[in-house]
Amino acid sequence: MKKSVLAAAFAAGLAGAVFVAPAASAANTLSVCETGCAYPTLQSAVDAAQPGDTIHLQGNLTVAGTTTVHKDVTITGTAGVTVTQTASAVTFLMSAPGSSLSGLTVTSDAPYPREFVQIGANDVTVEGSTISGPAQALPMSGWVGNRAVVTQGGISGLSMTGNTFHSLRSGAYLNPNGSGTIAGNTVYNTKGDFLIDNADFTFEDNRRGPAAQPSEWGFVVFATTSPDRYPSMPALSSANNNMSAWDQRTNEKVVAPQTAENCKDGGWSTYSSPAFRNQGQCIKLVTVTAGS
Repeated sequence: MKKSVLAAAFAAGLAGAVFVAPAASAANTLSVCETGCAYPTLQSAVDAAQPGDTIHLQGNLTVAGTTTVHKDVTITGTAGVTVTQTASAVTFLMSAPGSSLSGLTVTSDAPYPREFVQIGANDVTVEGSTISGPAQALPMSGWVGNRAVVTQGGISGLSMTGNTFHSLRSGAYLNPNGSGTIAGNTVYNTKGDFLIDNADFTFEDNRRGPAAQPSEWGFVVFATTSPDRYPSMPALSSANNNMSAWDQRTNEKVVAPQTAENCKDGGWSTYSSPAFRNQGQCIKLVTVTAGS
């Protein structure tokens, strides 16, 4: 009898109890600089981090190889801090879903035939960063094949927004069947800003940079690309502030004037896609694009 009473009392106590799950650990910020920080290299910080942590670069950093971002972490840096690559290597390999680069400045001490960032996982973010190579002598056809970003085939969920890529053989090489959003980036002084090899990204509000440092092409759609992807070069150009576009499947080309001078002395009449009725219409397009 006593046992049954005790059991009933214990059960009643359980029914009224409130169980509190242990709190999730808060995300940490790991500092990186060559001397005086918790971590001397980006790789050591990534290796020590937990998913959700932020790795903050506090001073200029020279690297001679690849930082493999194999965890869902964000790498960012203090404004003005630069990562300089000194070897023929990918600088950042984004191999973890959800990993991010944000607000970084990345360059190299010499032109190397490698990309600065390789996207090797789904749902990667590259935002607010400036990636550039050192100056190379013209013509661009002789430039070393350095690139800001290369996507591995079949990745999805890429968000590449608000970046500046310049002084490179190409801004981004997009391998087959990758998808995501590429928006609000400024790209200039390349042989081809976005090279599309049967990829399937959404491009919105990207733009060229200074007229004094033009790229040869804004978009190049390779002949290997499926016909249902980017069927209209005028539409692709219009959605991206009249960047130039070349469809190698059909040889359709869209080239808009970059300066008002391009429209003067009959220059407006040399454009066919887009075409203009007069000089004023041509200059208006240049003005609108420059102010967008």
